[in-house]
Amino acid sequence: MIPWKLVGAILLPALCLEAAVNNPENPAKGAPAEPAGKKADARKRTAASEAACALSVTWWEEPILAEGEFMELGVQTDRGVIRIAPTAMSSGGTLLYEGPSTVAIVRKAMLPDPSGKPGAPLVETWLPFTSFKLGSNDREVLAILFANQGQVRTRTLNINQESFPFGGFHIYNYSKTRLLCNMGNKVFNAEPSGLTLSPLVMTKREVVNFFLGIPEEGGKLRIIYRAPLILTEKIRRLYFILENPAADSENRYVTRTIMQHVSSHKTVETLRDMQANPPRQAMTQEPAQEPKPTPPDKAKEKPASPKGS
Repeated sequence: MIPWKLVGAILLPALCLEAAVNNPENPAKGAPAEPAGKKADARKRTAASEAACALSVTWWEEPILAEGEFMELGVQTDRGVIRIAPTAMSSGGTLLYEGPSTVAIVRKAMLPDPSGKPGAPLVETWLPFTSFKLGSNDREVLAILFANQGQVRTRTLNINQESFPFGGFHIYNYSKTRLLCNMGNKVFNAEPSGLTLSPLVMTKREVVNFFLGIPEEGGKLRIIYRAPLILTEKIRRLYFILENPAADSENRYVTRTIMQHVSSHKTVETLRDMQANPPRQAMTQEPAQEPKPTPPDKAKEKPASPKGS
C-alpha cells in the first residue's frame, strides 16, 4: 500500500503545473511577469478596427481665416485624435487610419470650463468638422477638402497602388463636358464626372506633350490646356478639371495637379511597422571635452617681495 504522504508528494506538483497553465495571468512564483503595457498593446492589436487605410488629407484651396482665427484639425481614430495640418493639393502627411468606416475629421476648440468657476482655464475639446465614408477596398485614400461658404465637403479617391501604379496618370474630370486628351500622341477621352486612366504608364523619365481640349462643331478642337510634362516611373500624377459655368470661356475650366514620389509612398503595412518600431532620436549632445587649464588671474597676482624687506 502506497503511503498518503507519497501520493501527496506526487500530485501536488502536477496540480500546481495545471493551475499555472490554465491561469497564465498568475504565473508561478519566480517566473518573470509580463508588463501590463504589453498586455494592453496585445489586446489592442487583437481588437481589429472596422476599417484601416493609409490616409492623406489635403485642401483643394486653403480656406481664408479671419484675423485671429485658427484652425487645428485632427482625424478621430480608435487610438484617439491624430492631429493633421493639411496644405493645398499635397499628398504628404500620410497617416495610419484605424477606426470606423466613416472617417470623422474634427476641429480643435477651446470651451469654457463646465464647472463654471471664475478664472478657470478654457478646456480643449474636438468638435465635428466633416466626415466621409471609406469603401471596403480603400487601402490607400486621398481625401480632398473643399471649403465653400462656411461649409466643408470632401471627395475621396482610392489610390491603391494596384490600380494606380507609379508612372501612372489619372484624370478626374469633374466638369459636365467630355474632354479630348492627347498624351504622347496617345489620344483618349475623359468622360464627364468620372475618372479616366491614361493609357500611357511611364517606365522611364521622359518629356511628354500633353493637350486637353473640347471638341466643337466642324471637327474643331478648343485647347484649354497645353504643356510639356516631365514624367517618370517614380512619380504618379493626379490631374483634376473643374468647371465654373459662371466664368467666361477662357477661365471656365480650372485645373489642379497632385504628384506623389515613390520615396514618400506609405501603406498600411509600412505605417504599422513605423508605429511598432519608431525611429530612435539622434543624439544631439556634443561629446564631453577635456577641461582647458584656467589662465591665472593677473589682477590677483602679487609681485614677489625683495628679500629683507
